[in-house]
Amino acid sequence: WKAYRQGVLVDLLNPKAAIFFMAFLPQFVRPEHGAVPLQLLVLGVLVVVVAIIIECIVVLLAARATQALRANPAISQWLDRALGSMLIALGIRLGLSERL
Repeated sequence: WKAYRQGVLVDLLNPKAAIFFMAFLPQFVRPEHGAVPLQLLVLGVLVVVVAIIIECIVVLLAARATQALRANPAISQWLDRALGSMLIALGIRLGLSERL
């Protein structure tokens, strides 16, 4: 619950979320279809509901992936090596790139 409360607090105090909703949702509001505040509320609730569904699916898939990685150390070691190699390659590319 502590992590949940922290997440809610971060979301409420995050100005990017407010800017997103102020910039994105009004495009879909039609004054001729009824009260504008009600339309904004419905659209906001729909965004939250869809986000909850998608995020729950992502969490469940991540939990299954974690179980698979913990059950098979060889896959975990291969993944560590592959990602480490990718980071080294990106570092080399950055080091060799020309400055603007």
